[in-house]
Amino acid sequence: MPIDEARLHATVDALRNELIAAIQDLVRIPTENLPPGGNERAGQEYLARHLRELGLEVDLYTLDRIPDLPAQASYWPGRDYRERPNLTAIWRGQGGGRSLLLTGHMDTVPQGGAPWTVDPFGGLFQDGRIYGLGAIDMKGPLAAYLLAIRVLQRSGVRLRGDLVFESVVDEEFGGVNGTIAGRLHGPRVDGAILAENTGLDIYPAARGFCIAHIFFKGPSSLLAIGKGDSESGAATEQLLHFLTHLKAFHHRRRQGLVVPPLYQGFADPVPVLLAKAVTGGWGEREPLSVPADSKVELYWQLMPGEDRALVLQQFYDWLAELVVDAPQLYAEPPRVEFNYRIMPGTQMDPGAPLVTELAECVHAAIGRAPAITGAPYPCDLFAIQQDFDTPAVVFGPAGGNAHTGDEYIDVASALSFVRSLALFIARWCGVAD
Repeated sequence: MPIDEARLHATVDALRNELIAAIQDLVRIPTENLPPGGNERAGQEYLARHLRELGLEVDLYTLDRIPDLPAQASYWPGRDYRERPNLTAIWRGQGGGRSLLLTGHMDTVPQGGAPWTVDPFGGLFQDGRIYGLGAIDMKGPLAAYLLAIRVLQRSGVRLRGDLVFESVVDEEFGGVNGTIAGRLHGPRVDGAILAENTGLDIYPAARGFCIAHIFFKGPSSLLAIGKGDSESGAATEQLLHFLTHLKAFHHRRRQGLVVPPLYQGFADPVPVLLAKAVTGGWGEREPLSVPADSKVELYWQLMPGEDRALVLQQFYDWLAELVVDAPQLYAEPPRVEFNYRIMPGTQMDPGAPLVTELAECVHAAIGRAPAITGAPYPCDLFAIQQDFDTPAVVFGPAGGNAHTGDEYIDVASALSFVRSLALFIARWCGVAD
């Protein structure tokens, strides 16, 4: 049946205020991921209530209802899922069409210590933006999913294929267990959209990541400095040596690297970043001393197709060479912990129907062809593509400041996302007579 695109777009415009209100509502509900626990329930219940009002079959379930979850290769142990339900909702089609999954995560990063100029849970709407923790990552996109369904229903669309709405817990900090549980619990689908921030471009690929916590230990002394050579092995000296040689690890990461076509336009396909460095206390209530301990959080990304074991070996070889380079600094070698999963990169064929048909809908809805490239960040796309062999792309609206102060979503972009998504759902799933 032909799709009345003009009616779809007009309905999106008419529901603009509903989208703004839904984003603000979700931002005002704290759902921080606080490993090993979190507090996503209230946000999930908000979505469940509105999805039931739209007539979808809604299931809120805790991850302990998925007995096969711990046996999955990508499962990460040590998380607490009490009062942290996943949500699956299904809009049943009339039959004969392709099914589609709209997936996203309810958890946000913790507020942390980054300065905010607005209330992180206030949902301020100002100058075309809605501000708040999780506004773009990814409560705004979840609200846009909800609006796309409402737009289709108010436009009189009846789908042929099933549409599945999924909101999972514990995506931040490389959790991904919620995504795996969703795919074990929910129905198999013919395609999936993950609505992270893409600025309306389409990402059939995503980078992976490693996070290493590295601990340096040395003598603690102040009065003895200059009397002997104990200060040469201080933890701060080890830290300085480590930081001075960090670019060498970055260079090693790029040597011989095969960069997939979707990432060949990136100036730095495998960045290595110092996320945190801590040594000693600060302020007048801390005694003046040479710190006995220093620690860093090192973050680096992986390309699709890279072997995780080889990437780890690169790191350990480089770290061992640091100790050999300056044995006088290291009475004991640095200690390393990996407290988060090592997430693999992932990709699918950019010429697949999911990508090309979505690109056509975006072009039709917003008047420009989207870029088709790799995501500059890691996410749970790998679990959908690799663990469940499902065509999936990252596609979402524009925003900024994710994981830091004054996070926001651009409302005009969110409306364009809804227009594109509603049209794509109708074309992909098919419209019944």
